[in-house]
Amino acid sequence: MLSHRIFTRKLLWKALLLSQLILLPLANGTELKVALKQSPPFTYQEQEQWQGVSVELWKTVADQANYSYQFQSHESVAEMLDAVAQGRADIAIGAISVSAEREKQLDFTQPMYQAGLGIAARSQPAGWMSTVKSLFSWQFLSAVLALSVVLLLVGVLIWLLERKRNPEQFGGNTSAGIGNGFWWSAVTMTTVGYGDKAPITPAGRLLGLIWMFASIITISGFTAGIASSITVNKLQTRITGVSDLPQVQVAAVAETSGAAWLAGEGIHYRPYPDVKTALAAIREGDVDALVADAPLMRYLLQEEDYANVVVLPQLVRKESYAFAMANGSPLQETINRAMLEHMQTDQWQQLLNQNFGREQ
Repeated sequence: MLSHRIFTRKLLWKALLLSQLILLPLANGTELKVALKQSPPFTYQEQEQWQGVSVELWKTVADQANYSYQFQSHESVAEMLDAVAQGRADIAIGAISVSAEREKQLDFTQPMYQAGLGIAARSQPAGWMSTVKSLFSWQFLSAVLALSVVLLLVGVLIWLLERKRNPEQFGGNTSAGIGNGFWWSAVTMTTVGYGDKAPITPAGRLLGLIWMFASIITISGFTAGIASSITVNKLQTRITGVSDLPQVQVAAVAETSGAAWLAGEGIHYRPYPDVKTALAAIREGDVDALVADAPLMRYLLQEEDYANVVVLPQLVRKESYAFAMANGSPLQETINRAMLEHMQTDQWQQLLNQNFGREQ
């Protein structure tokens, strides 16, 4: 029994000593090597200083955990992750998406941002013929039909209320009376106000008053719908979704999750070194579409001149972004705790809003 206790104490002492040896370099202020690359707005250099959403988060975490560190610049995400896996860097930060394949080789922190892969494509003016076609589209014609039905219903009501006491304006046979009512409801809705038809009964005037106010809302919504339809048709793209990608020239940044997704779908793509170069290729017409991280593409389109390039609203695949570390890294628990605390603050939410809008 005594020997068993002695053995247990020795085992606990060795475990404690081993944990201290692992954490000792961090406690003694050994500099951590932080791998990163140009991925605005997550990480980018300005006047030789690293900035961005991921950099700001890392600085807060490092200050809270009392870590000293130095940044290591890399050319690609794959290069960063290899450096961490092989022990040449302690952690990788930036626009690093979490995937099952990467999880086999590395550990990830808590997700810092939720977004995913998107499609960027070249927009082009549709021309007057497309605008004319949009006026004869089913969506437009159905809206006109619905509006006509409403006008007819109001016309029938005013005819029923006015036909006996106001026969000069709403009298005659049924078709003529309803036609006059339809004319009055249309003139009232468009605020033309010819004055050739006007209700004189209390009930008719009450209906007229209600219809005047209702018409403001009705005509505003109808006008906005037409304008939106024409505007959308003026900036159209050949690509509307994933189903169009096999028929067009597609680009991807080499060794990224976008390239891996395209390869998994059996879609041939042209590799580019970075998102900027690939977006420029779309602008120049060398390729038709780019599959890459949607927040990166949207940020670059806002910051630089890609006037004829748009990012489609739907995501190809949702992804989480996080920091990457070696399997079993002693940094993970401390960093996770610091990240979770900071990501609950207003300061973090404001930083996300400044860089990505209010989608979070």
